[in-house]
Amino acid sequence: MRVKVLLLFALLILMPGLSACSSDNEEYFNNEEYLDNFEVVWQIMNELYYDPTFGGLDWNEVRDRYRPMIAAAVNDDEFYMIINEMLFELNVSHLFVIPPGAEGEIDTMATAEASAGIEVRLLDDDAVITYVDHRSSAEQAGLLPGYIIQSINGVSIDEIIKDLPFLLPPYNERTLRSQQIATIQSHFYGQLDTLVQITYLDGQNEVNEVLIPLRKRNGSATDLSNINLPTFYVEVESRLIEDNMGYISFNAFIPPADSKFREAIEELGNVSGLIIDIRGNSGGIWPIRKTIAEMLVSERTLSWVYHGRENIREVYLEPAHYVYEGPVVVLVDVMSFSSAEEFAGAMKSIDRAVIVGERTSGKVLVLDITQLPNGATFMYPVEESRTAEGTVLEGRGVIPDMEVELDRETLLTGIDSQLEMAIEYLMQHIVN
Repeated sequence: MRVKVLLLFALLILMPGLSACSSDNEEYFNNEEYLDNFEVVWQIMNELYYDPTFGGLDWNEVRDRYRPMIAAAVNDDEFYMIINEMLFELNVSHLFVIPPGAEGEIDTMATAEASAGIEVRLLDDDAVITYVDHRSSAEQAGLLPGYIIQSINGVSIDEIIKDLPFLLPPYNERTLRSQQIATIQSHFYGQLDTLVQITYLDGQNEVNEVLIPLRKRNGSATDLSNINLPTFYVEVESRLIEDNMGYISFNAFIPPADSKFREAIEELGNVSGLIIDIRGNSGGIWPIRKTIAEMLVSERTLSWVYHGRENIREVYLEPAHYVYEGPVVVLVDVMSFSSAEEFAGAMKSIDRAVIVGERTSGKVLVLDITQLPNGATFMYPVEESRTAEGTVLEGRGVIPDMEVELDRETLLTGIDSQLEMAIEYLMQHIVN
């Protein structure tokens, strides 16, 4: 079955070995089956990949070079490693073959049923806690923003990030850092009541150790099995902050993020300014991103232009029934992917919002999902997304209007410098 999905989950964190169902022996498998699936993948790309030039690669030569490797693969792990290595030569996002049964490893931070309730970022090469959910086991254990995590379950952070099984394209420093962060954070998500041992430095640089359970998440579970994807947990937070400003954050552009966003802006009322926090937002399906954007425009507006192999498609925002018309700031960082980047890029391009934070990775393509004959899931890009003004975000990312980095010392005082900059900007631009 082939299903159209747009801008869905740039980050694929698959653990070493790739396959969730590999055989335990080293016997030769049905290499004809490997070759059949390889040919399907190659042909789909040959016919449907958005760039007919393949970025300068000779796609026929690539087939000739990789086919003998596939024929010599000795097990499933090797087959998936080789076929993805071939695809990665294109150096683009949203391109991956996922083994049968490993779909749950797509974006672990959004698909796991339980979490520790903390966010981590690499600051000066340290794994620094940047956020602690006030309802979480991490808070109950005394963890705070600014603390440095040294090891997880007895494995040092250096070891965790040193030996990534592979680096996902597009290849740049931001992609590497985001993958390292995601690999660290994946340890804080999993099955309910799983225990996680954390060694950390507190605010006085004293070494501490805690053992915390993963607790049920507070978000809504969304079943995406109709598009060959696992259940995603959507977490939305909204509140009033100082000077009658509204704050809304959500971790994915997946239902019910759109309805929760609408409820939030209606409940917040006539706030003087609005902060939309999509730091750590892994992306989602395009109708949700479009619906949210339409709650922020008061007239029909060109927002995105999609370039496929044979067509160019323009997407316009149509004002929603309820529109927030006040000043808007969108917070982004290196962990904002795909639809999150597209949303921020569009808001910047049409001058609807000021972007604050850190440059995003640049994982912004439109993908299709299909199932291969062996049951594997194949994600591949069919269109290149551009902003209304023509900016290509793939590989480039969204460059904030105000670049602000987090730092440990400020976090230890309880201040989120990126959020503070957003508040400061709105205070200066609120019309009384």
